[in-house]
Amino acid sequence: MHPLFGSRNGLLFYLAAWIPLGALVGLSAGLEWSQAAPLTVLMAFVSMSPWYLCKGLPLGSSVWRLTLHHGAAVIMVTALALMAARALSAPNLPVLAGMVSLIYVLSIALHYVVISAQASRNAEILARAAELKALKSQLNPHFLFNSLNSISALTSVDAARARDMCIRLADFLRTSLRLGECGVVRFSEEMDLARMYLDVEKVRFGKRLIVTITVDSECEDCEVPPLLVQPLVENAVKHGIASMAEGGEISLQAAWTGGGIQFEITNPYDPEAPAVKAGGIGLRNVRDRLSTKYGGAASIAIEPEIGRYKVTLRIPGKGAKG
Repeated sequence: MHPLFGSRNGLLFYLAAWIPLGALVGLSAGLEWSQAAPLTVLMAFVSMSPWYLCKGLPLGSSVWRLTLHHGAAVIMVTALALMAARALSAPNLPVLAGMVSLIYVLSIALHYVVISAQASRNAEILARAAELKALKSQLNPHFLFNSLNSISALTSVDAARARDMCIRLADFLRTSLRLGECGVVRFSEEMDLARMYLDVEKVRFGKRLIVTITVDSECEDCEVPPLLVQPLVENAVKHGIASMAEGGEISLQAAWTGGGIQFEITNPYDPEAPAVKAGGIGLRNVRDRLSTKYGGAASIAIEPEIGRYKVTLRIPGKGAKG
């Protein structure tokens, strides 16, 4: 079905655009407006027909095939318009033929533009769906295995803590799946998910994991892509706390800069441990999503320090007071 038939406003706008165009066609044929109206309506609907031909003949088809099929369509539409104009006693048939042919060729070109735009939009939707699917599947399986092992170990020594960890793990998984289905989420929801994750890990690591979270109130309602912070928090636990016998503190800070959010996550790490690649899957995923969503307006900076590792996100947006 032609996309115009799926949008009432789009169809009305298209028909309205044919009012001045129809006057031009009528003038070229030497017809009064009242006589040109039937011809205008005919041309308006006939000019939608390239949609079906263009869908079956993508621009990648051979030049000869495109020329043959579209050329035949131009001849048929021009002949149809001339027959209608002859019935209306139009005096300037040669001029009308040239005008109709030109309009129909332009219609073919516009339909290819629309098809190309639709294909680009569909590709973007599919890419986003694939990205979110990959992000969900990237949920660290070691985190799940370790959490389940911890629960198993706790059941024999502290059933209450085991039950608490089960509940927290279920809440985290449920929320991560829900947020992953959204196009954008509030930053406060991202931080709630991070808290859920860290609450599970605190049951596993006990006193080895200390968490401090500071978020400016202006940041809370700012919209961000879903599951943007989560990979960074996972990295802080996996490459920081888990690699250190004494553990340490993970700090999450979100400050409102006036034009967006500056989010910093810092964690200790063992300098003698293997270095974390700057192009790791989690960091690369975050960087690519920021680039796709915001272009150069957003950034991610990785700042290794002595015994500390810091990642800074800068995300544009409107805060509670914006």
